[in-house]
Amino acid sequence: MFLWLYDLPTWLVAFLIVGTFLVAALAGLYATRGLVRRITGPPPGHNEGVDAYIGTAALFYGLIAGLIAVAVWEQYSTSDANTSQEASRLGAIYTDVRTYPEPYRSELTAQIRAYTRYLIDVAWPQYRHGVVPVQGVHMVRQIETTLYSFEPRNQRQTLVDESAISEFNGMLELRRQRLYSLNTGLPSALWIVIVVGGVVTIVLTYFLSLERFQLHVVMTGFCAIMVALMIFMVFVVDHPFRGEVSIGPDAFELVYGQVMAPDAKK
Repeated sequence: MFLWLYDLPTWLVAFLIVGTFLVAALAGLYATRGLVRRITGPPPGHNEGVDAYIGTAALFYGLIAGLIAVAVWEQYSTSDANTSQEASRLGAIYTDVRTYPEPYRSELTAQIRAYTRYLIDVAWPQYRHGVVPVQGVHMVRQIETTLYSFEPRNQRQTLVDESAISEFNGMLELRRQRLYSLNTGLPSALWIVIVVGGVVTIVLTYFLSLERFQLHVVMTGFCAIMVALMIFMVFVVDHPFRGEVSIGPDAFELVYGQVMAPDAKK
């Protein structure tokens, strides 16, 4: 529903989320001031048990939100590691096929270089906007067709061919995981938990019994900012390949520059 936010600058997303929670929290505090006063009575209008209940509820929400944030960050880190491994396997395939006899060597090296440049220049910029291009499927199938059409003629070629095929299969598995991660994120149920839980935590601060209303406003504002920052952090890393805070093609650029580019200049 809110995936369009990933197309905005990160600072603007942070401003919108924090600003929305802060304005809504303070507006709610002013709007419910009379109702809460009638429930609790004039300050101090409730006992210490209510204070303890508010603190316990806030702690419980913090634990839940923290666990969700850790899970999202681990997913982000896993996707980053898989991307690096995929690039490494692609470089290993390129190194193997450079020892193939002609015309397989020229065909495969050219196909792998083209596929790598496609990932860097075409696919990744579209990933950041939630678009999954289909051209990569055809390029991978082209590499697969050429790779499997080679028939080794001696023991050395057999060993190199087995290594290239093994690396290729491993790359395909990592590629599938990357494509699967493009449009996956937290289930709606967890988003409801983290957002509604944050709103409830803020609303509970309305029942704090403080003699100075200005202090009440400040404390509610800080609580809203903390909740909003937690939600912002979870949001920006929930989709590892979308938005500005996303996994980039750095690993592929490194492999291309160190392994493939020298051949492309020949």
